[in-house]
Amino acid sequence: MKPIYYFLFLFLFFHINAVSQDQEEQNVKVNAQLWLDYNFQNDLGDFKTLNSFVGYRSITPNIYNNFLVVSTYNIANQNSVKFLKREKPFFNSYHFGARANYIANKNKKDDFEFRLMQGIKFYLPFIKDVPLMNYIRLEERFQKTFDTSGWDIGFRFRYKISTVLDLDQHLFNFTTGFYIPMNVEFFFNLKKVDRFNDVIRISPGIGYKLNEDWKFEFYVSYQNTQNTSQTENTSNDFVFRLRIFKLSSKKNKTIQSKDEQIKELIE
Repeated sequence: MKPIYYFLFLFLFFHINAVSQDQEEQNVKVNAQLWLDYNFQNDLGDFKTLNSFVGYRSITPNIYNNFLVVSTYNIANQNSVKFLKREKPFFNSYHFGARANYIANKNKKDDFEFRLMQGIKFYLPFIKDVPLMNYIRLEERFQKTFDTSGWDIGFRFRYKISTVLDLDQHLFNFTTGFYIPMNVEFFFNLKKVDRFNDVIRISPGIGYKLNEDWKFEFYVSYQNTQNTSQTENTSNDFVFRLRIFKLSSKKNKTIQSKDEQIKELIE
């Protein structure tokens, strides 16, 4: 079976399983979520890119459908701090982005959320065999319910550490094949909003790079979330996520080492 059909089969399996659940009984303590997103990249210059994705997320028991659009402006850092005496910069890149969510609720008014994001990425310099990418970002969140209430504003830090393991153990390069993406993300809410105050997300997965233009990733994640609307409660979610990537393949792209190719797989 070709890899693209394999991922589509998994997506359909979990979607059919989700909608077959009893939609009348809602348990906010333990949920299953289905996420699907399409990712693409535009090159804006030698060291600047615009990464975007459109996504759909549902939750069962049947509570809401979430439609989202995200864009991030990325700047690769070329300047090393002199006193660290490093050949390469400590911070790999800077990121500025925005995100919009429309949440179609089943039993109450719909919600809208808009976010602004600023972040940095860097690798742990003393670990070479397994690249560990660190992503730190600040988010400003603006939520609105389509009723008579006003805007709810919140702030939070997010810290994610990610890696990719070469499943096929290529010796010199990684152009196609299976790999294992893994990440853990922590959320620090400086000021909570009413909904989606995540605490931790643990995401092991499996990926396949089809060629220089396409890759696919499938995750089974655990997520803990706190909400503050009405009465504060906590939910534990199991997320099944399929990600489709349209990669940016430059015609005059320089030849990369295997380590550089592996790092390009880490988001």
